Parts: sequence; structure tokens; C-alpha cells
Amino acid sequence: MDAICFTASLSAFFTCRIYRLFLSVAGVCLILQFSFSQGINAYKTIASGDFHNIFIWVVWDGISWNPAVVKPGQANDIYINQTHTLRLLGNEETKNLFINAEPGAGQKLNLNGYNLNVFGSLQAFSGPAPGSPSNAWNSQNWIGNSINSTLTFKGNSRTLIEKNSWSAQTTQSRFSVIFEANAGEQFVLEAPFKTLSFTVRSGQVLQKLDVSVIPNVCFTLSFNTETTVFGAGPFGELIIEPGATFISECNATILNRSTSGTVSALNFDLQNGGTLILEGSTPRIESANFQMNGKVIHRGGTSAKIFLSSTYADASSPNAVRDLELQGNQNLTLPLNLTLLGNLEKSGTGNFITTGTSLTLVGSTNQYILGFPLEVRDLILNKAGGIFYPNASLSIQRNLTLLQGIMDLSGSNLLFNTGLAGTLSYSGGSWRNIGQLTYFGIPTNLTGSNATFPFEDTKNGGIRKVQLLGTSAGGNLSINFTEYKGAEYNSEFDDVDGTPILYRLFSYFHFSNLSPSSNTLELRISANDLIVDNVDDLRIVGTGYAAPGNHLAGLDPGELWARRELTFADLLGVNFTVGSFRTLSILPLTWLELNSESTKEGNLIKWKVAREKENLLFEVYRSEVSNLKWKKIGEERSKGDSDLIQEYSYLDRTAEKFQSYFYKIRQIDNDGRDSWSHVIRKNKAINLQSNSIQIFPNPHAFGEISINLKAGSEYEVSVLDFSGRLIKRFIYSKIDFSTTLKDLRPGAYILGISDGNYFHQIRFLKN
Repeated sequence: MDAICFTASLSAFFTCRIYRLFLSVAGVCLILQFSFSQGINAYKTIASGDFHNIFIWVVWDGISWNPAVVKPGQANDIYINQTHTLRLLGNEETKNLFINAEPGAGQKLNLNGYNLNVFGSLQAFSGPAPGSPSNAWNSQNWIGNSINSTLTFKGNSRTLIEKNSWSAQTTQSRFSVIFEANAGEQFVLEAPFKTLSFTVRSGQVLQKLDVSVIPNVCFTLSFNTETTVFGAGPFGELIIEPGATFISECNATILNRSTSGTVSALNFDLQNGGTLILEGSTPRIESANFQMNGKVIHRGGTSAKIFLSSTYADASSPNAVRDLELQGNQNLTLPLNLTLLGNLEKSGTGNFITTGTSLTLVGSTNQYILGFPLEVRDLILNKAGGIFYPNASLSIQRNLTLLQGIMDLSGSNLLFNTGLAGTLSYSGGSWRNIGQLTYFGIPTNLTGSNATFPFEDTKNGGIRKVQLLGTSAGGNLSINFTEYKGAEYNSEFDDVDGTPILYRLFSYFHFSNLSPSSNTLELRISANDLIVDNVDDLRIVGTGYAAPGNHLAGLDPGELWARRELTFADLLGVNFTVGSFRTLSILPLTWLELNSESTKEGNLIKWKVAREKENLLFEVYRSEVSNLKWKKIGEERSKGDSDLIQEYSYLDRTAEKFQSYFYKIRQIDNDGRDSWSHVIRKNKAINLQSNSIQIFPNPHAFGEISINLKAGSEYEVSVLDFSGRLIKRFIYSKIDFSTTLKDLRPGAYILGISDGNYFHQIRFLKN
């Protein structure tokens, strides 16, 4: 249009030589040029005032500005003109929002504690509206005036703030921003942005990198720097809610309080179900607190990557994440220490560089290594629930620490201390389905901590721990656990001391690759969850033959250790398993089934028998799992002789709901002979569904803390740290609850809430 107008002007001037005609054409051109600077039905202010007041607005009809007859809405652009302040008295909507940004313009938009929905972009301009794009900055309270004020961007994909048309230099940005893109849509940020907080509620938000300058510059998200109002330390937060995605192309200064200073944001909160996508090679977020409970994806780029870092003195290390995925063809180096609550996944051709990383697994659900075999410097298993699946051979260069939880190798191998500079440290937990376990560079002094190997017996139940105690000659140690269901009765061989062995477990252990020596060794194998009436019945035997060495008396009714004294040389070439010399009776009853279930009245024990002949009664015995002391708790009379299946039950009304028990049934016939059922375990009744109970606020930074418990019940509250250590237990009261949680040091905690019928477990974050 500029070219047409210019040509028309020249033609009129030189051909007609009529200056009046020239001025007329030039005037038309100016009108046309002006009309293309704002859209039809755009609004601009002619005075300061309230948003809903039509008398402060004029509307563009394509030719001229006319008095407004209705207030602006979702389809209208609005311009806040020079020297004017626009105030909200309720929630409002607009399309594109243009704000005069000349120095000294003063406050332009007073949100007044309300929300303004923006369905277009946010732009600054200089000169009279519509003016020209500007990134001049205004150090006054440009937008906001209230910590409750919000701008919410809604709708379809678009650029929200454009380069050179917005400024983040203001110190007094007293408003928060919410991004609510429609499903599958993406908002783009091409200029720095400063607020009180950012929340990505839905869709995607893309933070662009300015590649037009060298070095490239990130369009940083930053926060209010009024130190007299919000203090001089970390302030502001970025929240990525479930289902939402934040994408950053940046390296340095993705997020901080002040780009010109060295003060961090207060909180970076990636919530469970939210996604953070990092496309830079060395991404950096400056935040005093990190909650990385969602998924982090590294992708793109042309150079090797690092996980995530921070450099400000007041920033913490972002070294804990739920799920981490590597896409693309670039390698990703993990930090020296990484805590993983979820999965580690490689979906591209790039590789995780993990050999310098100490990896801690703390998730309460199943966790997976996907797409690659894991090799780490150190591994700590500290899972309160769920199972860790490496999905390939797992190699650990130095230390393997087992605190709690289950590791399932699915038939692959487990290798640790491959670098010969570490050890095994065991205090709890177990592993299962290991092809072969190899312990490189075993310690000289073997103890219960560095030489306990907790194999889960998947065929027969229970943890079949192997323990080696003694002074070794060093070298390596490999253990294979071969599992078969069941046991052999009347084994028909004697121990070396002449004791007849009447029972042996079919599953067995085989040791290899160690340095043989004549040093004395105590070998222990646990009979956990097997049918053992007396720990003295236990023996370590071979698979159909006596084991080398000498029998040692069984130990510990809880662990049920079978023990053997032998030498390290004796371990080679022999299969070892658990046996017993307890006499078995053949009685006129066939046990078919024994199980238990929780009811409101107690634990219901049910059993079935067949071929009941001359049977008198059944006695029910119970033992706590912790002490294995059997106590008769009741009895049921026989229903009489029958060749049919008979069903019986007994209700244990004295059982505590949150206590685990063993049960077994003793059958007594009319002649006084008896037989015993197998042992079953009834785990404590526990309800981990905490959706109905919530803590406010969570995460907590300041203020009182409340929880929505139903009235009329007495609740016991347990506070545990993330390693499971009990910090405090108390009876709930509103004051005690808030005070206790406020006094906690920053970190992650587990709260247990019990009303005597159900147990709720809730994760609580203290900033």
C-alpha cells in the first residue's frame, strides 16, 4: 500500500502540477496507512478509568475512532494509551493487549486482584496508540498492583510476546501469569517476561532462544525485584501442572529472579504428570528449591548435553527427578548424584553417560530402565514400594547400597564393584530373578553388612538370604540361585554327623569364581516364610547329599538362619540349600487350602480339607512376624467324616488392623495324633489411596498448614523423612499438625494418617 500511495502522489504532482491534488492524495494515503495499524473493532483508551466504563473507550471502525457502546471482549484488541491507567473491577477478557511503554508512563494496567484472559498477544508500544512496537522499560508498577492479580493466556497456538515489543526490565511486576493453551496447542515466548509467578496449566509453552546475536541469549523468565516488598533473597516460582509441557531452547538463565543480578527464583515445581523439555546442551535453572516430580526430556541440539544445573550461590542442585528421557542423537551426562523417583529411558540414538553418577532409587511405584543397559558409579536402592526393573544386566563400578525395596533383574546379571574401589552395604531390601550375581574384589573381612545377599525365592516365597562371615582371600565371588518349586521329603541321606535329613528345598545356591582358601567361613541361608516350627530343625545341606563342613545350630527365629561352618575352598563345586531333620507325621487328613482376608471385624482365616476321617477339631495359631512366637487363639470342631471337600473359617477379632501376622492350623484326630497346615502370612491392612485426604498448601513455603480430615474420629499422625526414618508421631490436633509441619526443615516427607480402620500415606514437600 505504501508503494501505491507513493506512486499515486508522484503522478498527481508531476502530471497535474496541482498541489491541492497532491495534498489530497497524500492525505488519503495517510488514512490508509493508519487504518492498517490496528484491526477493525480495536479499542483504545481516551482517559484513565475502569475497564467496564464505556466512556473511556473509543472503537476503530476502519476509518475513524468512535465512542464505544459496549466494553471490550474476547474478540477485541485494546490499547492503553499514553498517561492512562486502566483498572479492573472484575474478571475481563481481551484479544491482543497493547500497553504504552514509554519511560515515565507510570502504571498502565491495574488488575486490582482480578484476572484478565488474553486470547492474543501482549505487546508494548511507544507514541500515541496504536504507536510502534517498543521494548522500552518502565520501572514503575506497570502492571498489577496486587499479588492476587493474574493474566491468563488462553486459546490456540501463537506467539504471546514478540521480540522487541515487550520488556522484562520492570521491577514492580505485581501480577502472575497463567498459560492455558488448548489441548495440543503451543504458546511461544520471544521476549523476556517478568512476573510474580508463572503457571503452565495446559498445552505447551515454548521459551525461545535469540540466535540473532552471538552469543545466543535466552528470553528469560524472571520475577519481581522489589526487595522492600518481597525481600532480597529468592522469590517467584514456575509451576508446570499435570498434563502441561514447558519447552526451553535455552542454556543459561532459563529461570531466575533477576537476570542482571545473581538472585534465584524461589521454586521450580514440575508436578507429577507435567513435562519439562530441554533442548539446550547445558541447561541452567536458578532456583532455591526444585520439585522435579514430572518428566524431564532432553532432545535436539548438535552437541553433547548435561542434565541440568544451577550456578547462583542461593540456588540448590536440581539432582532429583521422577522420569528422565533422552531423545535424539546427542549423549547426555548425568550429574554426580541423581535421585530417581521414576524411569530412566533412552528413546533415541544418543546415550546416557552414567559412569560418573551415584544413582539413588526412591520411588514408591515400579521403576524401569528402558532402552539401554545401566552402568553407574554407585547405586542406592531405597524404595518404599514398587519394584526396580533394570531390564538388562546392571553394572555398578563401586558401591551397591541396599536399604529397602525390591530389584528384579528378569534373568539378567548383576555386577558390582567392577572398579574394585567399593563394596556392598546391606541393611534391607532384596533382589529377584538374577541370572548371575558377581561381586568383584570382595572384602577381606566379610560381615553381615558387606556379605549378605538377599535373593527372593519366587517359587516358594520368602527372602532366601545368603550370608558369608569370615576372613577371605579376596578376589571375586559369583552366586547363582536356581529356583524350583517345592521341597523333597524323606530325602534319604544323612548329614556328616549321621543326622537323617528328611527335608530339603529344591531351590539351591552355587558359588564360583572366588579365590579358594583354607580360611574358616560361616555360611548362612535363611528359611524366611518357609514352614519352620523350630529354628533348631534347620540345616544347610546339598542337593541330595550332605554339605561339606560342620552343622551349626540354627539362629534367630525371625530370620530363621540355617548355618554351616566350612572353608572358602569348600564352597566350590557344591550346591547349597536349606534342609531339616524334623519328623513328619502321616495323618488321616489332606490339606487343600489356607488363606486369610481382612474384614471390619478382624482377620478371617479360611481353610479347606479333604478325606476327613476320625478328625476331632482344628486349633488356630497366630504369630507376629517380628518375633515368631506361636499362640493358640481359637479352635473349630470338625464337621465329621467325609470324602468331600470341607470348608472351615475362624474370625480373629483380636488382630490389630495395621499389624502383619503368620497363621497356621493344627488338626487333632480322635486318637490324639495331629498335623499342621502350611504357614500363611496376613499382611497389615493398609489403604494407600490418599486422594480423599489432602494437605494445604503442599508444597508449603509459609503460613498455616491444614488437612481435610473428617470430624468425629481420632487420628494418629506419623511424620517420616524420605528414607523412612520416623521423625515424630502424635495424635492429631489442628494446632499440633500445623506447628509440627511448619517446624520441619526443607525437604520431602511422608505423612501417615491412621484412624484405626484405614491408613493413608501422603507426600509432603517443605520449601
